[in-house]
Amino acid sequence: MNDCTRFGTVRPSKTLQALFNRIARKMIKCIKKIIICLVIIFSPFIIWVILSLNRELIVIMANWNWLSGNFPLLFDALGEQVNTAEFARGFNEAALGGLLTLFGVIVTVWYYQTVRVQEVTDKRLFVIDELLEELKKNRAIINNITTGKGELPGYAGESRGGSIFVTEAWHKMGADVALLPRRLHLRLSVLYGSLNRCTQAGDYWKYKATIDRINGVISDLHKYRCSISKPEIA
Repeated sequence: MNDCTRFGTVRPSKTLQALFNRIARKMIKCIKKIIICLVIIFSPFIIWVILSLNRELIVIMANWNWLSGNFPLLFDALGEQVNTAEFARGFNEAALGGLLTLFGVIVTVWYYQTVRVQEVTDKRLFVIDELLEELKKNRAIINNITTGKGELPGYAGESRGGSIFVTEAWHKMGADVALLPRRLHLRLSVLYGSLNRCTQAGDYWKYKATIDRINGVISDLHKYRCSISKPEIA
């Protein structure tokens, strides 16, 4: 009775903790986006303050008696330049032009980065959808082999390398499959390597330990797709 009660109290606490972690992650993402937007918007003002402080620092150094006494040639000439209205006006004009250019570069880089991230995400979704469809066909072939059915759906003997399994999508997408996480990509490489070696139904039993992990790979692909789906990144 005590064990059941303890189990019943631990399970809701884990659920609440998982919910709290999910909410915390979403809040951190929102705060990060807000900070990035604020930095982009106020970056000219922030840099302007830094440049103004540098200008004042130059004026202080030029009028410092100790530096003028130890480096007279340098700081006497510098003092003649920085203590004029032309220096402040020219400094401000140069800083303003540089800030406008910098702001344009920041906005351009941010825009292309956003577009690039969206393109990569769409390509990942396409790769995942193609692989899921192909793996489900291969799972149907495995079910027919294990149940002893003679008819194998797919492209038995006609697919690349004469494999009884369907592997066209994996080979067709080539380097695009590297967009997947490294561990998931490695598991897919090992799985498809075993699928390609099966040229007849009897070969399945040689690589059964590897091929039977197909359900876990499909599940991981579904989870990864949910984590990068369009509603999640919008």
